[in-house]
Amino acid sequence: MRQINRHADYDQIAHTYDHRYERNSYAGVEQALRGFVGSQPGLQILEVGCGTGHWMEFLQAYRVHITGLDFSTGMLSQAHRRLPGIPLVQGTAERLPWPTGLFDRVFCVNALHHFPDKAVFLAETRRVLRPAGRILTVGLDPHSRLDQWYVYDYFKESLEIDKARYPAASSLRTWMRGAGFQDCITQEVEHWTYRLPAHEILRQGRLDKTATSQLSVLTDAEYQRGMEWIRADIERAEAKGETLFLTANLRLYGTSGSIAERPA
Repeated sequence: MRQINRHADYDQIAHTYDHRYERNSYAGVEQALRGFVGSQPGLQILEVGCGTGHWMEFLQAYRVHITGLDFSTGMLSQAHRRLPGIPLVQGTAERLPWPTGLFDRVFCVNALHHFPDKAVFLAETRRVLRPAGRILTVGLDPHSRLDQWYVYDYFKESLEIDKARYPAASSLRTWMRGAGFQDCITQEVEHWTYRLPAHEILRQGRLDKTATSQLSVLTDAEYQRGMEWIRADIERAEAKGETLFLTANLRLYGTSGSIAERPA
């Protein structure tokens, strides 16, 4: 059986990627990043999987020195336009091209699930962090069984794919401790809940194949099958004089850890 490539091509979707920040509020992620950075100016901060530079731009107001890394040259091109003068590097999360002990903070938002070897990434993060450094990752946990999402409902392959891509929060904490981090905790940082008519979901582009990686990693046949199912349900509802509503109840979790300060 031919193996399906489940990797999203971010070079192809870089020009539309930031639409997600127009469709959803990320106030909880912003608050988590503010707490993660703190009030100490001059920190050296690395974002791994920086994408178009949205979160680096957000942190510029906090008088820190920001560096970004991403695998996609298309996403980095968008980031260069947004943040001229900010150091941006093309590379992989498992081989960070910086010397040991350079950064005070390393974070990634909705990126960890794309890294092929997450444990190696965490070990690399531990290496490039200074004493008292900290790590923060933000993402879904489809293993929690708490979430409801029309994408999972209609695109049946997507939930199992996400379970393979996203580690459970408990596993992530175990890997962090194994890499040498302490005080590893997971907290809910964002909770999206909405129920909208299916026509509005479509109008907003929330079901475009480039709207989210859960759709981007599907084959064209898998994607079309889900879209046909939605359209059929819309038609059945309309035939009864009703409106089909789609529901999302999704959480983003922040998992963090720290490095002990150097002994006096």
